[in-house]
Amino acid sequence: MCKRFVMIVLAAAFAAAASAETPLDAPFVEVMRIVSGDDGKTRFATGAIPLAEQDYAPPAPALAVSPRLAVTDVAFASLPAGYFGDWHPAPRRQYGLLLSGALEIETGDGDKRRLDAGGVFLLEDVSGQGHRTWVVGDEAALVALIPVPAAE
Repeated sequence: MCKRFVMIVLAAAFAAAASAETPLDAPFVEVMRIVSGDDGKTRFATGAIPLAEQDYAPPAPALAVSPRLAVTDVAFASLPAGYFGDWHPAPRRQYGLLLSGALEIETGDGDKRRLDAGGVFLLEDVSGQGHRTWVVGDEAALVALIPVPAAE
C-alpha cells in the first residue's frame, strides 16, 4: 500500500513538473540536485529522470513514464510562510517534490535557486555545510519528502 501511494505521489509530481508539455513531448523530468563538494561546500547540479513512451495502463493511451525508483516511504512537510532554515545538511538522501507554495534554496557556493509548485529536487548534501531554505511569499510550502538509497 505505501509503495503504491509513493508511486502515485511521484507520478503526480513528475506530471506537474512536465505539465507545460504533453506527456510524449517530455523526454525527462528535470531535477535540481543539491550536492556536497570535496571542500564540504554544497552546490547545485542538474539532474534528469528520463521518460520513455510506454503502454502504462492499457487501454488508456501511451504515457511518457520514468523507470521505477526504489523507495520505501514518504513524508509530507508543511513549511509555514516566513520559514527560514539556516545552514543544515539533509538528514538523508531524498527527493523533494514541491506540491504547493514556493521555496528558495541557497548552497554553500552562494548560488540561490527558486522552486515553485511542481518543482522536483534531490537533496544529496548529507555532510558538510549543507544548504539554507526559506519560504518565498505568504503561502506555506507543502513538500513531499521521499528517501532514496545512497548513490552508488
